[in-house]
Amino acid sequence: MLFVTFFLLFVQFLLVSNVNATGCEVDPFALDTPLLITNGKSSIIYPKYNERTVKFDPGETVEFSCAQRFVVLDGNQTDPIVTATCISGETFSIFGEVYSWSRISCNYHPLPVGRFTNGNCSSLGRNAEIGFVLDDHRFLRTMKICFDTTNQTPLYSQFELSSTIAVNAEGIPRPSFHVDDGFYRIYDGSLKHLYVREAEQSTVNKLLGLSENSQKYIHNGDLFFLSKGHLSANGDFVYAAQKNSTFRYINTAPQWQSINGFNWNQVETDTRHYATMHNVTLRVWTGTYGVTTLPHETTGEETELYLYVHSGHRGLPLPAIFWKLVYDPLKKKGVVLVTVNNPHLNQDGVKKYVVCKDISRSVTWLKWDKDNIAHGYSYACSVQDFRNVVSYVPKLDVTGLLI
Repeated sequence: MLFVTFFLLFVQFLLVSNVNATGCEVDPFALDTPLLITNGKSSIIYPKYNERTVKFDPGETVEFSCAQRFVVLDGNQTDPIVTATCISGETFSIFGEVYSWSRISCNYHPLPVGRFTNGNCSSLGRNAEIGFVLDDHRFLRTMKICFDTTNQTPLYSQFELSSTIAVNAEGIPRPSFHVDDGFYRIYDGSLKHLYVREAEQSTVNKLLGLSENSQKYIHNGDLFFLSKGHLSANGDFVYAAQKNSTFRYINTAPQWQSINGFNWNQVETDTRHYATMHNVTLRVWTGTYGVTTLPHETTGEETELYLYVHSGHRGLPLPAIFWKLVYDPLKKKGVVLVTVNNPHLNQDGVKKYVVCKDISRSVTWLKWDKDNIAHGYSYACSVQDFRNVVSYVPKLDVTGLLI
């Protein structure tokens, strides 16, 4: 006890006596880096705009969290979350000892979880969230999910796109997608199996009256297959742990890869670029609507497509459209960006997927190839116009178009 008291007095002496102390500065972007948590809160700390390090004042207190893993100090495993006080440079006081940031890590990268929360987000969907358990009373959310339990698909995912997104963790290995408990009812296999190309061919071809291995719509060897389309993308987040948290099936829906890698990817890129160029943190909702159809081979009837079909049960519909509502809460300006999830349409066929007036000519920051159907025919709408069709879009105070 005497030693601890002496040590704390010594640390205080260092802080007070060094009037030129510059505080602490750390690089938080490695995969095994603890999450930087505002002391006593459920909020994460980001670098300042266009900076790659996080800075703390001398004596400032912060929490380091490994979220159900363990903080490792100089090779010794401690607790899932620890309180640290900045001394100077890369050194912090933790448990009455001095540790350098380079010797502080997680024994494994922080563990994300997906879970239902209270209430409904629409007549179709239940509220859920993805994030990190900090302690018994605090949860660090990376995104909200509105999940349709009947059709086993997310209606939308919502997150905040940081203005600091241009500087983020790079070269992070992509983890496998994770199935969270209680969301899916797959009776004859696994979610992972449903996204195998041969399984996609079999399921879709049976629905359309085609031979099981027909390549009319789902091809071998090119981009005409169905991928796990992120709603909130891993590229939308700053830290490695946040990026990893996006790899949950409840944050995905079946999306044609020829669309996922082109116009939809451009939508994501342009949105991040807007946040960076305007130095603004955006609120973003990304969702699905409707079910893609293709004509039955025999009857010609437009047939809804699902990835899961078993004994009368259907789930994981191929959305007719993917949409992204981008909202600046400071200016109260917003826009909805829409991409049609069907690369097999012709010019006439795409018309039924246009659910609101296209105002994309007014949105000057978009760089998509909007009329390319194979890459995802795309358009933009006012928030209210789109919400008149898609009723589960949240109500927002929107005073104008985000242009």
